[in-house]
This record gives sequence, C-alpha cells and structure tokens, in this order.
Amino acid sequence: MGDLKMIVSCTSSDSSVENFYKDSVVLITGGTGFIGKVLIEKLLRCFEVKKIYLLLREKKNVKSKDRLKEILQEPIFHVVRNNNPTPASVFSKVIAIDTNFQQDKIISDRDRELLLSEVTIVFNVMASVKFNEHIESALDTNVNCSRKLFDMVTQMHQVRSIVHVSTFYSNCDRSHIEERIFDDVPFGGHDNILRIFRHLSDSEKDKLTPSILGPMPNSYTFSKKCAEVMIQQRYSHLPIVIFRPPIVISSYQEPIPGWVDNFNGIAGMCIPMTQGKIYCARGEPDLPSHSVPVDYCVAALLAVGAEVRKNLIPERSRYPAVYNFATDCNNIRWGEYGRKAADGCETRLGKFFGRYALGVTTSRILRQLFVWWFVLQAAVADLLLMIVGKKRKNLRLVKRVFALEDAACFFALHRWTVQNDNMRRVLNGLSEHERKLLEFDIDKLDWNDYFKNFLPGIKAALVRCFQRRSKGCS
Repeated sequence: MGDLKMIVSCTSSDSSVENFYKDSVVLITGGTGFIGKVLIEKLLRCFEVKKIYLLLREKKNVKSKDRLKEILQEPIFHVVRNNNPTPASVFSKVIAIDTNFQQDKIISDRDRELLLSEVTIVFNVMASVKFNEHIESALDTNVNCSRKLFDMVTQMHQVRSIVHVSTFYSNCDRSHIEERIFDDVPFGGHDNILRIFRHLSDSEKDKLTPSILGPMPNSYTFSKKCAEVMIQQRYSHLPIVIFRPPIVISSYQEPIPGWVDNFNGIAGMCIPMTQGKIYCARGEPDLPSHSVPVDYCVAALLAVGAEVRKNLIPERSRYPAVYNFATDCNNIRWGEYGRKAADGCETRLGKFFGRYALGVTTSRILRQLFVWWFVLQAAVADLLLMIVGKKRKNLRLVKRVFALEDAACFFALHRWTVQNDNMRRVLNGLSEHERKLLEFDIDKLDWNDYFKNFLPGIKAALVRCFQRRSKGCS
C-alpha cells in the first residue's frame, strides 16, 4: 500500500481556498463514515481550521467521545500523527458532540448554544446507504435527520457555507443527470408518504412501496431525491449547496494509496479476488461505472464548500446550486474492474490469472449458475469448518457479497450522461497551487496507476477488520 507519507505538500501559500478555511469552525455529520473520515483528515492535514465539531451518537454502549478516540487512532490519521511534532494539539481540534437524531432536540441546550455561536461551515455527510432499507427508515435518516440539522443551522448566524452531500443517482430515473433539483416526488411528497404509512400495516406498506418508488431502484436513491427537494423547499435562503458524488471507491493517493474502510460497494465485490477466487457479477461490461476515488471526492467537496460564497448573489440564491461530481470522459468501465484490479496482484502469475477472476455478464442464467456453484463451495467449506470445531463463515460471507451485488446491479446495467458545468467552473477557478492541494480532475486521473494499490488496499482493510473482530469489536 506504500509508505505512510505526505503525498501532497500542504505548506501554505496565497490561496483563496486556504484562506476560506483558515480559523474556521467546521461542523460535520457522518464523520465516522468513509467520506467523513477522509474529510476530517484532509482538514487537519492541509487547512488551518480552528475546530471541527462532530455530531456523534452513542453506539453499542460506546460514548461519542470514546468513539472519537477510536477513530483518531485509525491508520488513516497516521500521516497527520507522524508529520506533526505535537499531534495531540492537532487532534484536540476535533470535538465530539453527543447527538441523538431520534429526539426533537438532537443535542443538549449547552452544546446547541456552543454551536450556534461558533460554527461557520457545515458539511452534512450523514446518510443511510443501505439500498434495501425500508422506505420509512430511509426517509427518516436521509430526510428527517437532515431537516433537524438544518433547522438548527438556520439559527447559526455566522455560517457562511453549508454543503449537503447527496448522490449522483438521486435522479437515476433520468438518463441525463442535470445540475438541478427535480421535485417530482409522488404521493404528495415525502411528508405525505410518511403520514400515509402511519395508518398502514407492515404488509400494506410492503405492497405500496413499489408504487411509491416507481422507476427509482431502491429506497436509498429515492430518499436522497426527497432530501434535495426538502432542502429546496425549506432552506433555499441559507448559503447551502448540494454536492453529488457517484460511486465512491478507495483512495488514489491521499492520505494512504488504496485506503478503504468498508466493503459496502465495489470493494466488497472484489473480496473474492483477494482470496484467489473467481467471481461473476451481473452488469454491462462496456458501460461506464462513474466511480471516483474518495480523496478526489473530498477534495471536490472542499472546493465546493469554498465556492458557496460566490453563490450568494440574488439571482443565484433562489435555488440551491447543485454540483455533479461526475464526468462522461474518463470512466472506468464495469468490465475493466477485474482486469485492472489484477495489476495489484503480488506475482506475475497472480496478475495473469487475476484478469479473469472477476467477470461481468448481462446473462441472468450464467450469473445464477455461478451463484449456485459459489454457494455450494461455501457450504462445503463451512461443513469442514464445523467438523473441526471452527466457526462457519464462508456461506454468510458469500450471501453478503451477493446481496450487495444484487442491490447494486441496477447501476451496472444502465447508462447515464452528465451535466457538470458547475463542477467544471469550480475546477477552472482554482489556481495552480489550489489544484495541487485539491486534486479532483477525474478527466486526468490515471486509472492504470490507481489500480496498483486497489487490491492491496482491500487486503489491508480485511486484515484490519479481522483484527478488530479478534479483539471483540464489531
């Protein structure tokens, strides 16, 4: 995965982006997630922020402050730790705020007054990314929780920038994704949907859900669309914009090449490759995947955050600006993932055979035959484990991987084109120094170089996962 080193020099020179974040007080939701961790790390490493407040909930009897301590000990923060003579002073800038979004008052009155008086920049990164989550739960997390946050932010008189992280697929029922909000939510909008659901039984909700989703593939994309509409209807008067990344994959360069910390996306589908197994996914090999490395995503997110100040003139403030962080030009195609990921194999033999370890097919029959074969192998392996008195794990892992792929195959079977004028304007407005500090030009990304660390990064993440489990952590 490469040495832990400073990939980009963050030594300050005159930069409007650096000046924008200097001495700022940043509020972040979703700081424990994939994008959130990289965002925190980048702010600490490259910008002279004054404070970073994280809204964190207690989880599995672990207090928010203890969760923060655990997060800051993770490998992603080793670069900050190793390149500062007094790392404790840097990490002391990050402060956990006890939060419960299931209550009307999401934080204590004391913490609320603190945030209202200090916060200048807000990044709303929290989201439920479970594709098959019940529509009520998805709307509660992705819409209602954001509404509670923005109701509080409305009273933050020093706030000069608010970025809501949505998804490029919030309007995936359209083949061309424009940089605008579409308010064609059925059944009178998400509030009315939730009101209707209160009077229905679980079986009635299940029957009604397909009609509500319509052409949307799952509750995740639908709820993210609803959140955008909610923001336009209620918070257009705020300095708020919507940032839409596509599929976010492991890092390219920063802070560690190939870093990833979850297996919810493409990394999970590539796990069999790391174990020397063949895997077959359903999709269209020649379609673009619209994938972006997480460090590029965060760099673009920070650039957009600094851009908000330019969107406060009257003619631009009627509706929140939307930034599609995607391109039609330089996309890795679905059929190329296996071939390119094989470049990260350690041996020449591994590189050769690895090119055929991950296949992509449009055939339902071929895919189903492969599923049965894979499940049979996993069942036999678990039987052997049971005989020798060890815990069964193979069949459970296989089911998780296939469930993930089944939920995601919609995105591998459809094509979208992109409008990204706003995002392109942000990139073109950066100085040469800012482009090095915030590298996110997807059109110039070298995918061959990227994939040298893709598979090793997944292997390293698996090792960390097993180590946590051996210590009794989830």
